[in-house]
Amino acid sequence: MMIRIDTEELDRAVKFLEGIPGAAQKATRTALTKTMRGAQKEAIKKVTERYTIKQEKILPCFSQILRVSDGMTVGFRARGRVNDLAYFRHKPGSVPKRRPPKGKYLYSQVVKGEGGTIAHAFLARMKSGHVGVFQREGHGASNASLPIEKMAGPSTPQMLGSPSVAAFIQQKMEERLAKNMEHEVNAFLMGYRR
Repeated sequence: MMIRIDTEELDRAVKFLEGIPGAAQKATRTALTKTMRGAQKEAIKKVTERYTIKQEKILPCFSQILRVSDGMTVGFRARGRVNDLAYFRHKPGSVPKRRPPKGKYLYSQVVKGEGGTIAHAFLARMKSGHVGVFQREGHGASNASLPIEKMAGPSTPQMLGSPSVAAFIQQKMEERLAKNMEHEVNAFLMGYRR
């Protein structure tokens, strides 16, 4: 997720701070850094508002704040593979002790307010202790010798790229940047910063 600073915003800061050498650049750098730290928090909050995944599952996917060489663009990076479907809401909520009756399927909800049953999917604990949602290849074929495959939901970058999430984060970043720039400029003008 990247944001490019509005040159009007920078020009305004330069004009206000022209009597203080280097102040405009310092104010801009600090405002951008604060904006990106806040944007990461907003991003995590928005993802967990839309998706049923828990915050601790997506937090490790966020990495450092990035600055593009022109000094005018910053962002944060989210990396990660697809998330296990078991990280999202599902019923049953825990591994059943007995095999469910025929025709009773696992319910999964990735996006809040949406979801449904997945035919022939089941919740199981592997020897490693990992709990996942699985489905036998062939989806319900009676041949128990067929291998099983683990089912997955979207990755953290995919969830961040969802139009409603991305638009919300961009808007919040712009609002935060304007507020942070004003705060930093005032700090220099009032003599709190040098």
